[in-house]
Amino acid sequence: MDNLRQLANELEWSNYARTAYFATVVPGLEVRISHEVILITDPAVPMTDGNHAAMLRATPDRADALIERIIQHYRDIGQKPYVVVSPGCTPDDLSERLQMHGFSQYGDIEYWLTLKNPWYAEVLRAPGNVLVRQIGNDQVPVFCRVMSEAYQMPEDTLPVLEHAFGYINDLPGIHNYVAYLEGKPVGCISLFTYLGYSALGSGGVLPGARNAGVAFALVAHAYQDWKKEGSNVLVLQTVLPKLERMLRIGGCQRVFTRTHYILQ
Repeated sequence: MDNLRQLANELEWSNYARTAYFATVVPGLEVRISHEVILITDPAVPMTDGNHAAMLRATPDRADALIERIIQHYRDIGQKPYVVVSPGCTPDDLSERLQMHGFSQYGDIEYWLTLKNPWYAEVLRAPGNVLVRQIGNDQVPVFCRVMSEAYQMPEDTLPVLEHAFGYINDLPGIHNYVAYLEGKPVGCISLFTYLGYSALGSGGVLPGARNAGVAFALVAHAYQDWKKEGSNVLVLQTVLPKLERMLRIGGCQRVFTRTHYILQ
């Protein structure tokens, strides 16, 4: 458990260090870091991704007071309190304590994986009719539209995506890609590298193009750029069990899972 806790803390910290990096350019995004918890707030992103608490590490005698502080913090900014629990959190009964405070499990289990054996990524090839390009700022709306439609997000989330990606697209270590099938934008993915850690995210393919090799083309392109970045770790996250299984078949290893809790 100690090794798992240490690894979860390491990978989660790389994730939130990157978020703090984004906060240097994204107006309104705030990352509060203490030895007990990380608090993410973003008034422009009225979703749990932009407003949640993570990496709770309290002693048993301080855990309940910390939970109350988190509740008050998010209520003060008009957001529902939302907490992400991983093996890196303490105390061990944190999930039970959250439920005693009125939290309930929310959404799907989140799988965190790392690339361990790159053999599959090395042989991936893009079909001849699929072209992957890294986007410039003028193509951010295209990227966000593809992501929104791939994930079947509500229409009002599109400005939220454009707000976030419009500010971070030019940052060093940030690669956002769009895949084109016969000239039409049909897929997207992001590669984020910061302080020696890289992560693949924001991946999606439009329903009508999901059997055309678009996902393979996106991953193959991002993988080659990751090798150029020189980072030692490539992290992948998903809430889809089927995709998690495919990633493991493709050379990834599940490291841990995270569970989400919300106070309605």
